[in-house]
Amino acid sequence: MSLPYGNLTVTAPLEQYIISIFILVAVVLLVRYLIAWFVTTLTRRGIISLGTKSIIVRILDIIVVITIILVIVQLLTGSLAPYVIVTAVGILLLVLFYYEIKEFTAFISLQLQKYAKEVWIEAYFPNISKPFRGRIVEIEPFSSVLEDLYGKRVYVSNSMLVSSIIREYRPVVVLKITVRGVGGVELEDVLTPIKEAVEDSPFRLDLTKAPINSLGKDKLSLTLRLIPLSTPIRSTDLYKLMKKITSSLSSYDPHLEIIE
Repeated sequence: MSLPYGNLTVTAPLEQYIISIFILVAVVLLVRYLIAWFVTTLTRRGIISLGTKSIIVRILDIIVVITIILVIVQLLTGSLAPYVIVTAVGILLLVLFYYEIKEFTAFISLQLQKYAKEVWIEAYFPNISKPFRGRIVEIEPFSSVLEDLYGKRVYVSNSMLVSSIIREYRPVVVLKITVRGVGGVELEDVLTPIKEAVEDSPFRLDLTKAPINSLGKDKLSLTLRLIPLSTPIRSTDLYKLMKKITSSLSSYDPHLEIIE
């Protein structure tokens, strides 16, 4: 079999090229198998989702097919033209689909992060001062779905989520309660009615932090943390609890405010 090489013609046995092609295909398929095995292992451990595995394996198969075709054509023709064409097409696709490639790369990064779906987080997005507190409902190839404590959903690009400062968050409702006419009254006299009001509600009172916010001669300000027993929170449940607390503290002219 004669193959062109510059201005010369090199003659090589057909068997040699067949063996080279078989070795190439075997090596490429072995690499493909090892990568697919690694991705499957990550899926079994719950690090990445089945959807992510499917997309990665599909892309991997496309790369394998293109690689085998390129090298076979190069071996048979001795020309580098296929590489040049594929490189040009690759650059063109990178320019045309830069956003999709960037978001999908971020999607892979999210799958490998410690936090995952249903985990509550506090996220500080770039150039946004107020953090978002909620849970990750869905991680899709180009964007993620986040849901706050009240069930409101927010769609965030994966690249923004990857670029954010994120920490784990415990869902909580913070109430500021101001009461008056408490001269000579003990703190427990104010807290007891509040505890009784919370007992029959879908919330649990968290007193791990000191509830006293400020104390005056005849005025007391408390900051209470309410941990929801289930999410998302229904506004009606929170309203009923606030009404119940107001009623139980009616002798102290209470004022309630949700600050978080």
